[in-house]
Amino acid sequence: MRKRVLAAVALILVLAIALCACEKGSNDTSINPNSGANSKDYVFKSGSTVIEMKADAEAVLKALGAYKSSYEAPSCAFDGMDKIYSYNGFDLMTYSQNGKDLISGVVLRDDTVETPEGIAIGSKAEDVKKAYGDFEKDATSATFKTDNCKLLIIFDGGVVTSIQYIALVEK
Repeated sequence: MRKRVLAAVALILVLAIALCACEKGSNDTSINPNSGANSKDYVFKSGSTVIEMKADAEAVLKALGAYKSSYEAPSCAFDGMDKIYSYNGFDLMTYSQNGKDLISGVVLRDDTVETPEGIAIGSKAEDVKKAYGDFEKDATSATFKTDNCKLLIIFDGGVVTSIQYIALVEK
């Protein structure tokens, strides 16, 4: 029963992220610790596979190998389909643009995976500050942005409960 509830919550989070591509504007007041001319993008790594936002999904999917399950729905932002691929510990989302599927997001679902900076579900807010930079004390979330990616980390009681990489896509 608990696995079903967790799976349902994960699916809701994934679909919410996919719908973020439909957002017209943003009042985001995020912190970008990597700002400047040489800012690096946030990436997720699964084994030796580096997953960058807006990268060619075909190459990433091939490198990751077989997924546990998948889901697709008509895109609200682009022509074609938005797709979600579930792997152990994370979900990978794609969108279609110019006939090609590109990476639109990654959602970490449990503590079996972590960011390259060592943050996982269950990490403490202090560890997030050390890894990514400062954010408002007692915040329920922290957002870090680069030109291509928004990294959203959600807290409950000072503990990480969700980690989401979201591609910043221009329509």
